Amino acid sequence: MKYPNKSLPIRLGFYTHTLIKPVFKARGLMEGKIITHWAQIVGDKFAQFSLPEKITFPKGKKMEGTLHLSVTSSGALFTHYVQDLVLERINTFFGYKAVSKLRMVHGFLPPEKPPLQKSLPPLSADEKGWLDQQVEGVEDVELRDSLKKIGEQLR
Repeated sequence: MKYPNKSLPIRLGFYTHTLIKPVFKARGLMEGKIITHWAQIVGDKFAQFSLPEKITFPKGKKMEGTLHLSVTSSGALFTHYVQDLVLERINTFFGYKAVSKLRMVHGFLPPEKPPLQKSLPPLSADEKGWLDQQVEGVEDVELRDSLKKIGEQLR
């Protein structure tokens, strides 16, 4: 492995690659690309309820493997229905027939964390007066209310 110049910032992935590669190789995950690019491969809608766990290949081959997916119970029927489309997208991503079968296992997926929303303190009397003065000339009531809400959030 060629080491880069130490005076420049270096991506963390450069160093973690050597640690993670044996783990992914043991699970047959082709250097982890199928996990890191899963939403791009199958689409966001499908990626919400499925997650690749491992790929197993026939003995002595590196083609036509079986992809083991962890799917939610509600997504299993949909996964079975679009199985051919998923296989096509995976093989298109890798550029060869890497996977020929899907094996689904019911499992729980980690929930997506909602974005954090900070609660802002209420406007002071001076700030409210200034905001009311700014939107006073707007005749449309809905637009005026919307502008006030935006003004309260943009301090």
